[in-house]
Amino acid sequence: MIFTGIKRKSNQLFFNKKVKELLANAAESNSKKINNVLIVLDDISLKEVTLANLKNNLGIQESNIEILVFLQKKSKENDDKHLFSSKDFGWYGKINNEYFKNILTKKYDLLINYSKIDYLYNKILILHSKAAFKVGFASLDNRFYDLLINCKTSEIELFNKELKKYLEILNKI
Repeated sequence: MIFTGIKRKSNQLFFNKKVKELLANAAESNSKKINNVLIVLDDISLKEVTLANLKNNLGIQESNIEILVFLQKKSKENDDKHLFSSKDFGWYGKINNEYFKNILTKKYDLLINYSKIDYLYNKILILHSKAAFKVGFASLDNRFYDLLINCKTSEIELFNKELKKYLEILNKI
């Protein structure tokens, strides 16, 4: 148990260092249309609803949408490849899961974080991602996102409606 705390502390140190680098090297967001999307969730029950909602609202094909779900504790019976937990991370923010390494090496046009709570491992995942445009709730850490939508985390329908409105204004869809 003590090693879990030490590992978490090493990941926190990695995160703090990488955030400084990210802020120092803030890249310009690119202005091309959105073709592929990476979604980060913290509730597995929202996976299908979110996927259907995005297909309908943004007109993106399901094959171009990748969903990752963070679970505090992942059970051994649940072997869905889209689920991740703190066990998929090693020391100093290293990702141990090959599937996630492959996902994070791909470039995405849009990253949407539907997480209700700012988990350290979600932040590390977002730091590793190569998304051109990142969107999240206003209650999350605002250093990572290009667009923050101010609504309650339980109001996903409103969030998606506002997201569509702003993406149309920015000429991304």
